[in-house]
Amino acid sequence: MPVRWVSRAAWNVSASGWTPDDSPTVSVDRQGDALPAWNACDLSTPGCSYRIQTRVKTASGPVTPIRTLSPDGAAPSWPEAASDDTGDSAVVWQQDSQVVGRRVSASGSLVGPLRKLSTSAPATTPVVAVTPGGTAMAAWTESRDGSWYAVARRLKFGGTVGTAITLGSGSAEKPATGVDRGGRFVVAWARGSDVVARRITSMSVSSTKVLTSPIAAYGGFGTVRLGVDRDGDAVITYHSGGGARAQVWASRWSRTGTPAAPLRISASTDNVGFHHALATDLDGDPMIVWTRHNSGGTLELLGRRLSATGARGAVTSPGLGDRPALALDDDGATACWSSTGSSPSRRPRTATPSPVPA
Repeated sequence: MPVRWVSRAAWNVSASGWTPDDSPTVSVDRQGDALPAWNACDLSTPGCSYRIQTRVKTASGPVTPIRTLSPDGAAPSWPEAASDDTGDSAVVWQQDSQVVGRRVSASGSLVGPLRKLSTSAPATTPVVAVTPGGTAMAAWTESRDGSWYAVARRLKFGGTVGTAITLGSGSAEKPATGVDRGGRFVVAWARGSDVVARRITSMSVSSTKVLTSPIAAYGGFGTVRLGVDRDGDAVITYHSGGGARAQVWASRWSRTGTPAAPLRISASTDNVGFHHALATDLDGDPMIVWTRHNSGGTLELLGRRLSATGARGAVTSPGLGDRPALALDDDGATACWSSTGSSPSRRPRTATPSPVPA
């Protein structure tokens, strides 16, 4: 299903008089209802204490009221959100050197209490995926006795928390996670000079797979992103600092085989920025959006499709911006980014690209 970057309408997500952070995130359910999540503070209050906030924008247009998820007096940051088929969502974030999470219903109301997920501190950079039936899996990195580890944990819709799963040694880099239609999760993360991944089912955790061979990473790997199709085939994207310029790469790991050779996503001549985003539809055709510094020195967004067979589509641009987040529903893509040159006082903006029928 090709997508062309034609914006339907941008809308202001955060409330007037509040100043948001510059890393909004967005999830989309099977009907196209979107849940943005962001970190913002009320400028009318002393000290500008930040809060994690969400709201729902339905596919038909109405927008629900803003809900505040984090408690007063906390120091939240880096929210991530994911939704099940019917719009019930999970939001996780970093707070007071720990990773915490909360569930949100399809109507935008809060479900259950705030839950601490991490087992050690500092714990940082959480991500989350949700099964079609509503079970969430959060993943993050935490420090234990001076060493970093990748850790995962389930968070069910009512707020029940599962046992923490230590996936292996890693780094302070943000991991990535996704889930197929059968409820099987994949978690990927940077580990030294490699990007690695494991699969998690209700019964087992797979061995660790190295995704980046044979790329040489002179500057190391990072900024890992992941998408999973209906059957469990995974696409993992990441930056490599090897060579004269940073590059965006993609690796495929089928549910039954070994990872395929990495594909270069960005042009070798691109001056790639730090952030990129990935989302995959049910057929395994991902969309990848990244940033580069154009000839004027301004960050612009670029996007391209990658087919389930590994064919790279044409590169197009939705405009200027930074820190993209991306989600696919059954009919198209929803992107969320910060306007280029914006300060923390600028509001996050979203746009829904119009799909070109297959």
